[in-house]
Amino acid sequence: MDAVKFNGNLLLTACPGSGKTKTLVSKLCFILENKELFCIGKKKIIALTYTNIAADTILERIMSFGICSESLWIGTIHSFCLNWIIKPNVDKIPRLCRGFSVIDEHEKEFLINELKEKHGLSANDKIFTNLDFNLGQFYSRGTKEYLIVKEYHNHLYEKKLIDFDLILNLTCRVLTKYNALCERLSLLLRCILVDEYQDTSLIQYEILRQIVLKKNTMITFIGDKEQAIYTGLGAVVKNRDELIDCFQLDNLTEMKLTGCFRSSQSIVDFYSKYKDEDYEINSLSDNKDFNSVIFKESEVDVTQLPIYVSGIIRTHLAQGILPNEIAILCPGWFDVIKLSNDIVTLNPDIEIDGVMISPIPKNNENLWLALVKLFLIRRVPSNFNTRQKLLRDFLQELNVAAPYTESLSPKKILKIINKISLSVDYNCEIDVWLREVITRFCHSINLSISNDSYYYQEMELLINATLKRMLKYNMAYKANELNLFFNFRSGVKITTCHSTKGDEYEVVICTGLLNGKIPNWNDIINCSSEHQNYVARRLLYVVSSRAKKHLYMISERGYKTKRGYPYQTTPQL
Repeated sequence: MDAVKFNGNLLLTACPGSGKTKTLVSKLCFILENKELFCIGKKKIIALTYTNIAADTILERIMSFGICSESLWIGTIHSFCLNWIIKPNVDKIPRLCRGFSVIDEHEKEFLINELKEKHGLSANDKIFTNLDFNLGQFYSRGTKEYLIVKEYHNHLYEKKLIDFDLILNLTCRVLTKYNALCERLSLLLRCILVDEYQDTSLIQYEILRQIVLKKNTMITFIGDKEQAIYTGLGAVVKNRDELIDCFQLDNLTEMKLTGCFRSSQSIVDFYSKYKDEDYEINSLSDNKDFNSVIFKESEVDVTQLPIYVSGIIRTHLAQGILPNEIAILCPGWFDVIKLSNDIVTLNPDIEIDGVMISPIPKNNENLWLALVKLFLIRRVPSNFNTRQKLLRDFLQELNVAAPYTESLSPKKILKIINKISLSVDYNCEIDVWLREVITRFCHSINLSISNDSYYYQEMELLINATLKRMLKYNMAYKANELNLFFNFRSGVKITTCHSTKGDEYEVVICTGLLNGKIPNWNDIINCSSEHQNYVARRLLYVVSSRAKKHLYMISERGYKTKRGYPYQTTPQL
């Protein structure tokens, strides 16, 4: 409770299972219920999360307490930059003042791969497209990489597109150029809470720093340095002294949550060997003394992996463990899809929540995604809060893009959606369905969707990104199957190691623990042994700390490198 009620700059470090998310939710609720104490008034509270899923989870928990406040905004750093800095100040950004759209990450990958092929690089060659503060790239002139990045950014410029890196870059530039804007933001934003702060990049720190430097905004950092699994993508882990120096804070109080309410002590002892800091984690769980199975397997062949994993699942289901308390983790999404399909084929009687790759990219910055979700998310009581938030967000974006729509009520929007939903054909290709529902909605509110309009461009971006995504993952879904990806699913979970951070299960089965997969080749080739060791230990720490009772760490045989050498077990395991 000390951290929840604390009124000041705070660094809260939390070990796995210590109740970090619960503490964050409680702190946000406490601030909202004690606005006078925190001098909120008409100011805003900003909670920054690493993913949109995390933002939705936190908001749902807050709303479950009956708290719904206009003072609170929750989202990713990219959404924050777009909605609070770029869009309200677009006239100050020459590149964007004539209109812009945000390119989807999968469409970006597709474009980069085309350029790699054009310039004779393989699809596996890593290309960094992010630019420095002065919009210069990191590659030397004349190299193939330089030409690829140049052509990529030329394409974005010509098509009035920006990617997620440019969102941060342009935000940082406009804040640096306009001191009055930083002052205005600092007076508007009373509290900023940064969840998973260890995954923050240098440019993200700089954006927040420009606001906090004005001494009007309190900041809270919440996370765990031991779970920094995105350093390979530019994340920088800062300690208390470094944060004080970076933000020029007069004070920063550090608190720790060190008890684990999730795992048995034997599980805690297993994952503790992968952490760097010398402190003890004690299990406070009801399962503290549980006789956990902790098993390492390195003999099973990859061709037999689905059968082997199915056996583990059935063993624990027979013990009475629920399907949604079992998770299978894989290094990447291709592994998830393959193993998911194989296990479903072998076990038609077991409910599997495996294929998490939606054909429609969940790019929350696209104007039409919220509308699409409103068509697909079931109208049931458990989805009420989710649908209401989607409706509010969609109306807000629509009002900005087309001010005359401010007269449209949420009730009117839902009536239009319901009418279209009853008459539109779902037994068709997904791109056909997307074009149909968006076009019909626009006609219903007299919104012009001519080929040169912003609304048309956003629709085309969403459709093209969907088609490319389906091609990449060899998908053959129809529109009538889309609700599978936008509604809650139960069953045995199959997902990636990275995306499981924050989750917990009674049984965790991790596959692909092989050098080149975990850690990935990108963190091995041309990287120091120290870096390789750091990345592997962080990921092993995160993966194994998801388990409450049982943990299986599998390094299957049968994978070979391009040169024909067999993959070896992750050394740190």
